Parts: sequence; structure tokens; C-alpha cells
Amino acid sequence: MIDTTMLQNQILDSARGNRDAAFKEKAERAAGKKDFQETLRETVELQKSDAGGKKVVDKKLMDVCVEMESLFVAKMMKEMRSTVHKTGWIHGGFAEDIFEDMLYDKYSLEMSKNANLGLATMLYKEMSSKI
Repeated sequence: MIDTTMLQNQILDSARGNRDAAFKEKAERAAGKKDFQETLRETVELQKSDAGGKKVVDKKLMDVCVEMESLFVAKMMKEMRSTVHKTGWIHGGFAEDIFEDMLYDKYSLEMSKNANLGLATMLYKEMSSKI
């Protein structure tokens, strides 16, 4: 016959071992969460610091400089367009004027983004030194 006391002790020891293992696992998980929380906090602080924030400011500043260059190019293209003689035969009237203005604005923006005219770069260098 099996000794029930011995069997009960083995079951209790096994349960205690499992419980200890479970506590150990929970403690390791808690330590892992703490490390993750610390890492998350450090990341947030880094983004708030000048190093993380400066990249956002630099991109915004460059975007504004490109838009400024685009305005300059648009004004230049508008003056160039005014030298073209239009006849009454093919002139579309007020609607064509509005369309051409919007078209040349888009052309100037694309030229500023893709072509290296240098005005945006010069503005960026000048303005970034003052920020």
C-alpha cells in the first residue's frame, strides 16, 4: 500500500516548487517591465531634449525654406509669363488666368523641391544658425 503521508508531502513539495517557480517568473517579468518602462521614459526624454526636437525643427525649417524658394520662383515665372503676347483667338479669359496661376504655382513648388536652385539651402543655413 502507498504511504499517503509521503505522497501528500511529495505533492506539497511539488506545489511549493511550482509556486516558487511561478513567483520567480513573476519577479522576472516585473523586472522586465521595469526595464521597458525605463527605456520608454528615456526615449520620451530624448525626444523632448534638444537632440530629438532639433530634427523636427530642422525638417520644418527646410520645408519653409523650400516654400520660400517656391514663392520666389513663382514670382519670377509670373513675370516671365507676362512677357508672352496673348491674342484674342486662343485666350481663355479669366478662367484660364486662374488656371495658369495655379499651374505655375505648382510648377514653382516642384522646381523648388526637385531642382537645386540653392536659395532654399542658403536660407536654411542662415536661419538654422540663428535658432
